[in-house]
Amino acid sequence: MSLPNSETVDGSTPEITPLAAEHGKRLPLSAFTLLAGGDVFESRGGKPPPDGAARARAYLKAQVTIVAHGAPPEHTQRVEADIVRQLSGNLQLIGRMEASRPVTIDLIPAGQPMAKYGYPRAVSPLAVELFWDHPDWEQARIALRQDKLGSEPHLVFHEVAHAIQGLAFTQEENDLVYRTMLRTYRNRATVDEVFALYSEREFVPSVTAHDLRAPGVYGMARQRWNEEHLFTRFVRNLYFPYKPLAGQGSGGFSSSFEG
Repeated sequence: MSLPNSETVDGSTPEITPLAAEHGKRLPLSAFTLLAGGDVFESRGGKPPPDGAARARAYLKAQVTIVAHGAPPEHTQRVEADIVRQLSGNLQLIGRMEASRPVTIDLIPAGQPMAKYGYPRAVSPLAVELFWDHPDWEQARIALRQDKLGSEPHLVFHEVAHAIQGLAFTQEENDLVYRTMLRTYRNRATVDEVFALYSEREFVPSVTAHDLRAPGVYGMARQRWNEEHLFTRFVRNLYFPYKPLAGQGSGGFSSSFEG
């Protein structure tokens, strides 16, 4: 990440294409019922869907193109494995990604500007990862710096979370996320980062002192993260609807984001 709340020097953000409302109705996500203050069935000792990994791999093969740009095969394998892991717990989420725009992932060589590979010139030279989309593009795009894949285990999860929010949430669902979070974080670009940060925490639970000292929202949201937060419960239910809700181990309701 580069600037305190943005990967671009001018604060610009991708022009996303939200999931069509009919796909949202066909593939409902209980996480949004939870976020809206409703009750959801809480699983006790649930199990991941047996075909989750196979469905995620099928999505990956059909909808995702990884362009290595000279990266070794293990980098591509790492990206593929992380995507499968991130999606395999929720078949409804996979279905939404299947119904959304395809994604190209570029593994950017060290020292090369992302603009050289077709990303906006406003991308900060310090950015190590990026999700971007534009209505004129045939595919949404993710950039990951090759030299950071080994040292930063959250990279893929963070950017795929941006892709999920941008492509697999309907406009109404994104509006609900913003209404919930703007009470604490004052602009939509910051809320987008908080969703990605809370998402990565579900897959990389260890947080280093360096992570906590990161500038702007990146350090602040990691410091504020708590099992009791409603938003933690929302994110966990999004990826793992078969797991008990986060916080208050007996299933009590979590009343606020900030805690």
